[in-house]
Amino acid sequence: MLVTMGRAIGSWAFLYSGKRKQSAKINLDIIFKDSKSADEKNKIIKKSFQNLAVSALQCLWATHDTKNRVQQLIEGEPAGLDVLRECLKKNKGIFFLTAHFGNWEIMGLFHGYLGTCPLSSIVRRLDNPYLDKSTKEFRTLSGNKIFYRDESPLKIVRELKNNGSVAVMMDQNTAKGGIFVDFFGKKAATPRSLALLSYRSGTPILPLFCYPTGKGTYRIEYGPEMKFEKTGNKDYDILQWTQQCQLFIEKNIRENPASWMCGHRRWKTRPPKETKVY
Repeated sequence: MLVTMGRAIGSWAFLYSGKRKQSAKINLDIIFKDSKSADEKNKIIKKSFQNLAVSALQCLWATHDTKNRVQQLIEGEPAGLDVLRECLKKNKGIFFLTAHFGNWEIMGLFHGYLGTCPLSSIVRRLDNPYLDKSTKEFRTLSGNKIFYRDESPLKIVRELKNNGSVAVMMDQNTAKGGIFVDFFGKKAATPRSLALLSYRSGTPILPLFCYPTGKGTYRIEYGPEMKFEKTGNKDYDILQWTQQCQLFIEKNIRENPASWMCGHRRWKTRPPKETKVY
């Protein structure tokens, strides 16, 4: 029922969401260039909108009887739990590299219920204070924490020192404080905080992704751990580490483009003197 309704809402959004659909078309032109036809790209966009609508309805459904309903949406035991436990043995916390992919909200709640390590997510404060409050309450139902981007980074440092985990979504445009790395061959403003803090503290970076099964359920995968070398040139290393994180996200999007929130203006912020994309 939820899946059928969500797909109907997503199809309606595809027909009438002009700006988002246009942004998605531009994004897929950057990602696939001429390797996919306009018709194939439109099918991906439509399915992406449908997946987002299904995810939103599932989150509303999971506001009650949350633990039981969240567990119904995740198929089997997550892959890579052994990798997660090995990273925790280092006692330096964990950075989860993730993206707006699959049902990331349900994935976060599911991790909280696993009880392996506390999860904190770095999020943007929503403009509507009532929506921000209700969203925060939902995201913390399984014991997770929320850090806002405008808060002190010392909160993140303390969480890592307590061997907790911090999830960083690195697939969206960073208007301030980011660095430019290639994303599908085009410079994209990207947060440097994950690479910078990992460089300083030795905190492992572990991908965490949620893959739709096509049946309205998801499977979760931890890892593999991303291992980087230090060359002695800090700025160069942070740039390269950030680039490698983007390449991992790229791979997932290329293989499962409709699972990504493709209407986001990922390439909005441009390097100096470069023309606008959107």
